[in-house]
Amino acid sequence: MPSDGVWEVKLGSKWAPLEPEEVALLDRLLHSHPKVGRLQRRGQEYEFDAEKMTQTNLATGKARVLRRSGLSGPSGPSPIAEDRANANEDAKEAQVVQVWLAGDWKQLAPAESLQIVSKKEAGGQEFSIRARGVEYHIDLRHMTQTNLSTKRTRTIRIVDSAAEQDMDFDNFRSAFKERAADGKLTKEVLVRGWRKKWPDSEDLQLLELTAAAVAKEMDLRGSGAVDMTCWNHFWALQRDHASYHAAMEVNQQFTAALKKDSQVLGRMQMHFETAVTDSGGAHGLTSGGLLKACERLVSSPQGVLEKQWAKELLQHAAGEEVLEEDEVLSYCDFLNVMFGRKRYKVYLWMYDISDGFAARWSWLLLGQSFKGIWHTGVVVEWPDRSSEFWFGGKIFESKPGTTPFGEPMEKRFLGHTYKKRTETWEFLTRHCASEFTRENYDVLTHNCNHFSEKLSMFLRNEHIPDEVLKQPDMVMQTITARALRPVLNRWLGGFDAQEGRATDGGEAAQRLWESISPKSIIEFVQENGRPLLGEVTDVQADFCEVDCLDLLQQAKVPSTVPRSSVTQMLRAGLPLAAAASVSRMQSSSACPGICPLG
Repeated sequence: MPSDGVWEVKLGSKWAPLEPEEVALLDRLLHSHPKVGRLQRRGQEYEFDAEKMTQTNLATGKARVLRRSGLSGPSGPSPIAEDRANANEDAKEAQVVQVWLAGDWKQLAPAESLQIVSKKEAGGQEFSIRARGVEYHIDLRHMTQTNLSTKRTRTIRIVDSAAEQDMDFDNFRSAFKERAADGKLTKEVLVRGWRKKWPDSEDLQLLELTAAAVAKEMDLRGSGAVDMTCWNHFWALQRDHASYHAAMEVNQQFTAALKKDSQVLGRMQMHFETAVTDSGGAHGLTSGGLLKACERLVSSPQGVLEKQWAKELLQHAAGEEVLEEDEVLSYCDFLNVMFGRKRYKVYLWMYDISDGFAARWSWLLLGQSFKGIWHTGVVVEWPDRSSEFWFGGKIFESKPGTTPFGEPMEKRFLGHTYKKRTETWEFLTRHCASEFTRENYDVLTHNCNHFSEKLSMFLRNEHIPDEVLKQPDMVMQTITARALRPVLNRWLGGFDAQEGRATDGGEAAQRLWESISPKSIIEFVQENGRPLLGEVTDVQADFCEVDCLDLLQQAKVPSTVPRSSVTQMLRAGLPLAAAASVSRMQSSSACPGICPLG
């Protein structure tokens, strides 16, 4: 049922419209019970409560207020609707103008900001103002300020002065300045900052290893010291939950570009921030905002590196659809697209393993009519080659059309992905090999279609069709299905040598897992993120609990790490007997929260 008002979320002191998928969820929640639902957006999970009228980021715990504005009828206006007559004046006071100077945003004087905001609210796009005895030309289409005496043009942005934002570049800059007074940051500076806040910390080896890993990854210039733009870049990729391969690809591009132009990284951050503000994207950069930013760059008289990147993107966009219409880009997405990362087509190949029998006899034997009994594989068309990924006791990568299932009955187009072949295979070997094995194959509960679902979620964050995924639920209770189950498990879960390559069934991961005990320091990767370090505090059958060090927030963060996410052990832990003894002591402790080891 469509909404009878406009759904908005409060960002700082102003209201911003929600995206269509969020609106659709809230409209459904209004007529359901409970009135709470969750949604994955931009790599993060949000909980929407249509009764409390809140949107909560489940990763950060940050809650924002929701409303439906513009309601009419017997119920009258929303109880939290604001007086529209005063809204424009409030907005003027709430907004300030900033100019990009020396790698940072500097706020203009209040009187100067007010001139620009007032003219903007009146519909002005190009106009002149006078401030500090100088006349400036303001171009809000290109978001620039030009000193008419010197002809120097700088980029500006208009922001909410009271915006309650998640960790953004302004937060990153503040954190950097607190740590590195001289503008340079090293591993030693990170360690000192932690020790200053936590002088009694016993996590010394974990601290040293974490600081060394973070400083090394930040140092795109290879100078041994990190500046503010590299610091911002690292934490923005973390915030965006960037794919490790996508982030590494961006870093490789910047490593080469910084040798040609030492200021390009800072300018790209400026372009992103300006474009987000200019396009009104509440959570990132809209596709329209991206193209507008590229047009602004191409029209600029400055011959900078990013001008050529923007020109090539616009040329590519003229030939095909570069982005989905409603796509919102994070900072990492923006960089990947600017650097020319392309989208690749994804298909679900659907094979009828009954060879037409289901279409003729399924109603008689299974009580329902099926077009086919589906085995599926996921096909991705990369420029160098196309690959078909499927599960048959192991995870296989094959040339499409060479699997044991012959020709598919249907090749269903699912959409596009930005993931590359290397990161897709790494995801499968790292996070799926232990889950999809010969031993746990089951034609009804853990089959090829469940594998296709997991891979589709990784590639596109979208489900495969219900008619495929839920087909086993429809037939599980029939006598025929139960009778055929052992035979089908042996057949469909027993493939071995195939053309192409296959995972090892999780054998190497199992050996690594068996060597881990409390006090071990491990490296792990959650889904497709960058490698993280943590000290193990507890080990269970399929997961371990670890403590990680967040060097931005300067806090110890507990995390639950699945067995499949552990990539290597950096320090051996307690012997198994000692670990078991510690576990017994902790479980029998009469004083919760007190560590028996002191």
